[in-house]
Amino acid sequence: MNAWRQVALLAKREFTERVKSKPFLITMSILVVGILAVGPIVNLLSGDEDEATMIGLAGPEPPGIEQALQEQAGAFEMTIEIERLGDAASAEQALTDGVVAVALVDGTEIVFHTDVSSRLSTLVRGALTTAVKSATLTELGLSEAEVGAIFQPVPVEVVTLEVDDPEEEAKRVAAFAGTIVLYISILMFGQFVAMGTVEEKQNRVVEVILARVRPWQILVGKVIGIGLLGLLQLLVLAGAAYLSAQLAGLGADIDLASIGLPIIAGVVFWFILGYAFYAFLYAAVGSTVSRQEDLQGAMMLPIALILPGYFIALFAAENPDGVVPVIASMMPPWAPFVMPVRIADGAALPWEIAVAVIGTAAAVVALVWIGSRVYAGALLRTGGRIKIREAWRAAVD
Repeated sequence: MNAWRQVALLAKREFTERVKSKPFLITMSILVVGILAVGPIVNLLSGDEDEATMIGLAGPEPPGIEQALQEQAGAFEMTIEIERLGDAASAEQALTDGVVAVALVDGTEIVFHTDVSSRLSTLVRGALTTAVKSATLTELGLSEAEVGAIFQPVPVEVVTLEVDDPEEEAKRVAAFAGTIVLYISILMFGQFVAMGTVEEKQNRVVEVILARVRPWQILVGKVIGIGLLGLLQLLVLAGAAYLSAQLAGLGADIDLASIGLPIIAGVVFWFILGYAFYAFLYAAVGSTVSRQEDLQGAMMLPIALILPGYFIALFAAENPDGVVPVIASMMPPWAPFVMPVRIADGAALPWEIAVAVIGTAAAVVALVWIGSRVYAGALLRTGGRIKIREAWRAAVD
């Protein structure tokens, strides 16, 4: 049988066994339910944002105060409702009960329950000034049109030197969330590769498989099979995140497709590179032990490489042009975590992206060769933990 045909069969075996396993199904279900729940929760928590601010009017009020309040609210981009309260005592009770946020009493006093809101205070004071002056000018004989012309705002054009992308913040958040998913996925499925290697050694299944295939075929088949499972999970989680964003009502404000699709494509691309880099490393260190109890210590090497990438990605979200994020985004162990954040921010230059992609791909090729050597040298060695140097020599010999 063709060598790559055997690799495909081994990959199919790994994928089928893992996708049916209870731990994977339970973990996937929890993640999907959790992501889907985020949208309704965010929508519920932000549901009060568009509610009108209640303003109370008590006692005698200046003519036209309600219209003036509405005009001022428009200038402040606020939605308000007016509540007639009768007298000062009723206003105090309404403020205590939280029925109104502020009350104008007798047209002369602005009353708050506890803390004074400078925004509301300015709004009410401006409306009161407009109403009183309008009434005075009317009494002096000016027509309604003339009074309106006096208080007509002077047209002023507001411009900016640079136009901000209204979706920039959403892109950053999506890229940052994608980095977290990348970190979890690479960590999870890399450990799957290591655990699968130890399981086969412990159950001696690998001895049966080695009777028909070579060690590198087992390694590559395992990495591909579990990697396909990782891609499946990423796509399912991306679909759940998109649906959750729709449930949160984000689709009304931003174009989810224009943001989500490039981010998802980027996460998938960098997952393939990052997973390939770490999967062969996980397989190599996993093959040096024969018991699951010893695996935790062996996995410290890949984890020690992954963690800095995650923390640098956090830093890159705040300062994408910093020296550390720029350098780390082009180094193979950390490029899959840091570069997507810098790309989403627009800080990554084309040549930096090229260096990151080519460098990581070259490192993957090197790790395939190194990992296969160590894997082949340690696969049939049982007992205590084997040093990577010993496994290397065993494979060479």
